[in-house]
Formats: sequence, C-alpha cells, structure tokens
Amino acid sequence: MKIFKRKHLVHYLPIVGCVATGITYVGIGVIALLSFFQIRDGGADESSMLVVLNDFLLGKILIVIILTGTACYIVWRIYEAFNDPYQYGSDFKGVAKRAGIALSTVADMLIVYAAVRVLLGTANISANGQPVEERAMTKAMLDDGKGWIIITIGCVMLATAFIQLLYGGTKGYKERVNDPYLNPTLRKVFHGLGLTGYAARGIILAITGFFFLKAGISNDANVVVNTDKAFDFVGDHIGHIFFILLAVGTICYGFFMFGLGITYKAGKQPRRR
Repeated sequence: MKIFKRKHLVHYLPIVGCVATGITYVGIGVIALLSFFQIRDGGADESSMLVVLNDFLLGKILIVIILTGTACYIVWRIYEAFNDPYQYGSDFKGVAKRAGIALSTVADMLIVYAAVRVLLGTANISANGQPVEERAMTKAMLDDGKGWIIITIGCVMLATAFIQLLYGGTKGYKERVNDPYLNPTLRKVFHGLGLTGYAARGIILAITGFFFLKAGISNDANVVVNTDKAFDFVGDHIGHIFFILLAVGTICYGFFMFGLGITYKAGKQPRRR
C-alpha cells in the first residue's frame, strides 16, 4: 500500500504509538464491561490495567509493547510540536495548537511512568481500580496547603475534556489520516469510531477533572476519582446503560487508534514542481 512507502524513521513513531494506545483503551473498555457483569472486581483504569496484565507472561509482553509504543508517541508529539509537520505556523493560533500537542504528552508520560514501575515491582497501584495513589498525592498537597495545584489539575482536565469532545466532533484528526485509502464504508466506520471514542474519552476526563476540582475546593482528597471510578460514577448516578455505552465508547476509541495507526499521515508533503 502507498501509505507505507517513503517514510522516514521518525514517521513510524506515531504508528507504533497509536497501536499502543489502542491496546490500552480496548483493554480498559473490556475490563469495565467485565466489572459491570461482575466477572472481575474493577480495574478499568490505565494504571490498574497494567497491574492486572503483570500477573501473566503475555500481559508482561503487552506492558512492554504499551511502554515502548507510548514512549514512541511521546517522542513523536514533541517532534510534532517543534518541527510543525502539519504547518500550523507561528502565529498565535498555530503556537496554541503546537503547545496543546506538547501538553497532550503528559497523560502518556504517566502511563509510561506507571508501566516502568509495574515492571520493576515498585508500584503501589491497586489492581481493583481504587485511586489509592491519586488520593494519597492529593492529600499530601492539601496538607501542605497546595490545594491550588489540585484545582489547577482539575481545570486542565476539564479543558482537555472539552478539547477531546471538540476534536472528535469536528474530526480534528483528519489531517493525520490518509483518507483516500479508505473506501466509503471504512471511512464511515472510522469516523464513527472517532466520534464515539473521543466522546467517551471526553466524558471520562470531564468527570475526573470535576472531582479533582471538587477535592481542591472542599479540601477533601477522598472525592478524587480515576478512570475506573469515573465509570462507577456514571453507572451509580446516571444509569447502567450509560456505563455500558461509556465502556463501548472506550473500546471504540481503542479501535479508532488502531485505524489511525494504519492510515497515519505523518505530515503535509511538499508539492512537486
């Protein structure tokens, strides 16, 4: 296929990264559904999923793949921010987009950090999805009078959630896709997965951000939630059907990332004369 021809080494980084992200979020969505049907007890969180995988040889291999791929994606996003392969430019709007790309690596860095600690056996992460570390970190900051940091984290998450919803709804990822290589049916499926997946990611981030914000304002670390507890909040307070839809949406996001990796366009190509 033409999409695999004439790529520089750096252009393979986002492909590997998309695959790693796909594995992560398909796994989270599946664990959420297993938890809902009481086949397992929680664990539908990025860090908790890594702990669950670490109990099996194949799981350890998957952790290495996730770690390597996510690290590759971080390198690519930093490259993207500084080298501007999509030609956003250096005006205010362009710089804002490139800064957003750089900041988007924070979540990936946390996954890499958790994966390294899980493989080394130094993590204090609960396999059942309890936000033990998040609440301990929040409590330490609140006790030190740094509640403003927790409030800032909450605000950043809420802003990121809005961007995710906007990005998926407006197909902001289109410039990264070799769209002509998708037939009409695959194109509809691909964009449907993107819309559903980004909506699910946005909702989870919004819930998580809201409770970080609440923790900072109320000075109560126990209200902090992670991805797993965001699922529980939806199931307990909005409805079981919405829990299932959110889990399915998370799986859709994973499959969308697989598709994005296959069709990834690493930048605008210069015009031939």
